[in-house]
Amino acid sequence: MERVLILLLGLIVGPGLLLSAWSPPAGAQSTAYVSDELEIAVRRGKTFQHRILTFLDSGDPVTVLEDDGEGYTRIRTQGGTEGWVQTRYLMDRPHARVLLEEARSRIESLESTRDTLREESAELEAERDRQAQRASALSGRVTELEAALEDLRTLAADPLEKARENEELTARLAQEQDRVRQLLEENRRLRDDDRKDWFLYGAGVSIGCLLLGILLTRVRLRRRASGWID
Repeated sequence: MERVLILLLGLIVGPGLLLSAWSPPAGAQSTAYVSDELEIAVRRGKTFQHRILTFLDSGDPVTVLEDDGEGYTRIRTQGGTEGWVQTRYLMDRPHARVLLEEARSRIESLESTRDTLREESAELEAERDRQAQRASALSGRVTELEAALEDLRTLAADPLEKARENEELTARLAQEQDRVRQLLEENRRLRDDDRKDWFLYGAGVSIGCLLLGILLTRVRLRRRASGWID
């Protein structure tokens, strides 16, 4: 970290920090900074006999109002106080210590931002892992539900198949029952025909026997009448 600070200090400050005096253009207002002196006095006039209005610390920014070209500059402080200071105590850029503090503050801010970003990145990675696990669990659940749905479809299809088979069997049974009724009717009709035939046969036989008996009786009578002896 010290090397980074030194590098930043060298790039920002440069050789201008070695200047011991600074002279702005006549009649122009600009910003100047108190030099390496720890503290300087702002006086009402240019000499040490004039009353001191306030003190400025090293690195305090001031507004340059006038440079008399004889080693004194009239300035205005950030608090609005106007007075004279020696020009050699002013610089055209912030003091190296101020720049160093600003660089350190900037580095600390960047480091804090880096740490925050790292924490956010870690949280995002953790959330990504949680989402991945959740997605995996949901995928497994979807697979289970698909398998259960397929089982339900199979179970639903089986009764439908059974119902279709029952309908076919019922139709076939009705057909067979019709055929049985037809066969029974045909059988009954045939039995009635057989009974009629046997009745006719029996009647014929009875009549034949009756005729035969009559003939035999007549024959016997004729034999007796003619004197035949058996």
